[in-house]
Amino acid sequence: MEELHGRISKRTAGSHGIWFENGFEIMKTYIEINKANLLHNLEEFRKLTNTKIMFVVKANAYGHGLKEVIEITHTLPYIDHYAVDSIEEALLVREIDKSSRKILIIGWMDTDQLKVAIANGFEMVAPSLDYIKLAGSIAKELKTKAQVHVKVETGTARMGMAPSDVVDIMNRRDSLKSVEITGMYSHFANIEDTTDHSYAEHQLSVFNDMLGKFDHGNVLKHFSCSASTLLFPKTYFDIVRLGISAYGFWPSKPTQVSFMEQEKMSISLKPVMSWFAKIAQVKTIAKGEPVGYGLTYKTFEKTKIIIIPVGYYDGYDRKFSNSATVIVNGAKAPVRGRICMNMFMVDVTHLKGFSIKAGDRVVLLGEENGERITADGLAELAGTINYEIVSRINPLIPRIIV
Repeated sequence: MEELHGRISKRTAGSHGIWFENGFEIMKTYIEINKANLLHNLEEFRKLTNTKIMFVVKANAYGHGLKEVIEITHTLPYIDHYAVDSIEEALLVREIDKSSRKILIIGWMDTDQLKVAIANGFEMVAPSLDYIKLAGSIAKELKTKAQVHVKVETGTARMGMAPSDVVDIMNRRDSLKSVEITGMYSHFANIEDTTDHSYAEHQLSVFNDMLGKFDHGNVLKHFSCSASTLLFPKTYFDIVRLGISAYGFWPSKPTQVSFMEQEKMSISLKPVMSWFAKIAQVKTIAKGEPVGYGLTYKTFEKTKIIIIPVGYYDGYDRKFSNSATVIVNGAKAPVRGRICMNMFMVDVTHLKGFSIKAGDRVVLLGEENGERITADGLAELAGTINYEIVSRINPLIPRIIV
């Protein structure tokens, strides 16, 4: 196991590791991606839904490493689509997954990016009729067709068009030049933050009412995110969009509570990501000494601290200052002082009976010796959600599949 932490099978670019001629890399921080847990979570949802899955891998696969996640999943037959945010992500997915599997770009693209997307056969989201016409003109120039998913605005006030506009477009879609409408969808605004799902029911009603006003034929219809996939089979339509929960997280506590109240089949979600770092220095400071910027913490006794070479640049949030813990030799130890750009300090005075030295591994996110640091726990400290904790981890940090 120790060799695994010192050697990786292929070079990883970035400022967090230095390669030597003998093939070893010294990594001050790195992330492990648990292949078995990712496959387990996807299989759980396959059994729950018994329908096609659109695997959402945007935002560097929610911080887990787009390249690594595609390497693990690209042979799974029940993943019908990958959903990404940008043309850059789409091209990286296609580089690894050379099959005919569809790739949907759900983020906005300018004219030049649209040209690349259409030329490569990627599907794209159209938030307006003007956008559809632009895609059509580009596709005509390229002598191909733009494959479009129409985004329906049902109450989130993001990109998308009114249901009445969608009805008008669909009823005359045969007149659209060089455009094939291959899908249509919407997105829930208030399904994770509450156990009262009346607004979600309203949005679903708007979507269903719209569908009754034209012949949607073979157009792929999708509405379900992770939360609605867990809670409401009536949102599945032709395919479910599976994001945060594929990586082992409940979308929210209210979602988990609502799921448990339904007394449906149980589901087991296993976190895929663990985050480690190495101790940079061990030092002892006197009673009454300040720790870190702003002198926000002062020692109450002679104190032993360790320096961790990770900071808010790496995605370890400044809000963890004087509040978070890490795992050192199987025991929790508190962060002291403010999180710096590239390092932070931890109090290990209470950890007696074993040596702690520079180069030892500590756990920033994950489990060791029965102790756990979770994304949900860190999110609570930062006043945010688990999505943000994992997706903001610096993409230059090496991801290692284990």
